[in-house]
Amino acid sequence: MFFFKIRHSKDYNSKFYIIMDLTTERTRGLIHALQMDKDNTKILAMLALGGGSLIFGLLPAFFTRTNRRRQPLIISNLLCFGAGVLLATSLIHMLPEVREKLPNYPELIFCGGFFMVYVADELLHLICGEAIRHTHTDISAPPRRHSNTHQHDGARPCGGHNYGAMSETQSLLDDSSEHYVRQEETIRQIEERADAEANSRICHTNHREPCEQSLAGHAGLLFALSLHSILEGIAVGVQDTSAKVLLLLGAVACHKFVVGFCLGVELSSTPGARFRNQLLAILIFSFGSILGIGIGMAIVDLKTVYDTPALQVLQALAGGTLLYVTVCEVLPREKARWHLSDRKYAGITQCLSVLIGFGTMTMLSIFMSK
Repeated sequence: MFFFKIRHSKDYNSKFYIIMDLTTERTRGLIHALQMDKDNTKILAMLALGGGSLIFGLLPAFFTRTNRRRQPLIISNLLCFGAGVLLATSLIHMLPEVREKLPNYPELIFCGGFFMVYVADELLHLICGEAIRHTHTDISAPPRRHSNTHQHDGARPCGGHNYGAMSETQSLLDDSSEHYVRQEETIRQIEERADAEANSRICHTNHREPCEQSLAGHAGLLFALSLHSILEGIAVGVQDTSAKVLLLLGAVACHKFVVGFCLGVELSSTPGARFRNQLLAILIFSFGSILGIGIGMAIVDLKTVYDTPALQVLQALAGGTLLYVTVCEVLPREKARWHLSDRKYAGITQCLSVLIGFGTMTMLSIFMSK
């Protein structure tokens, strides 16, 4: 029977076609199973990025609330670490991506994000009156001298006819002279102290601490990180295989969890910060990746949409926003808090924290690019 079927080519061909048809059906079923696995992997990526960002973002709230007064330098170093992370995210991670996909004037748009938050911050200070919180005292301006002291200077008795009032007038002149000398010494001491303080700061900027709260800075930080999370989620959503989704998920998770922790440290270290507001901000940040992956799964041919100039302009604006928050909000504030402290090593530890944060995010960015 077996040989009979072999000899008849027609029967053999029909059986071959049947086998091929069965193989095709199995292949289609396998492809369908892999397609379902890819979608399930993306759903898993949503849960992992969203839940992990929420946990890492809220973790500093409990740490800083109990240790802010006990270990203030540790909190400051964590904030400086976060500043280094944000600086590397802005310059090492986001700017090269914008240059690659937006060849025309990416740096100009990047600076536009910087100045956008700068202008918004100053407008809020002007409208809401937050500039009153600054304490500006001009120590270099000496107090004014009273005009009556100049009237006693060089005073002479009129014509020498004082009719017995010479002794009283002389005593008044002596008292005025002593008062004038004491006032001159006080003014001289104030001027010398002001000159000494000015000379001690001749190579430094003004280390007076800026405003405790900056609504524009926090809003800009949340906007930039959330927008970047959406774009990273879109990058995960456009992947066509489960292996690519898992690989990019690991890279994005390492980056996003570190940034989420730094965002939580920044929000929870603000004086008078409420846990409810911090929870809302972290939820918005965590939802960014979920929304991005969902967009990537829903829109067909999203790779073309992802490379459109509009999204890259938003990416550049977000990078400039992070740069402003880092160099104009976080670092000046932390330097001012500890520059005049008795702990002279505080500035060195802050600098090392910034370098560690910058190096950590740089290595993660290089890993993600590969």
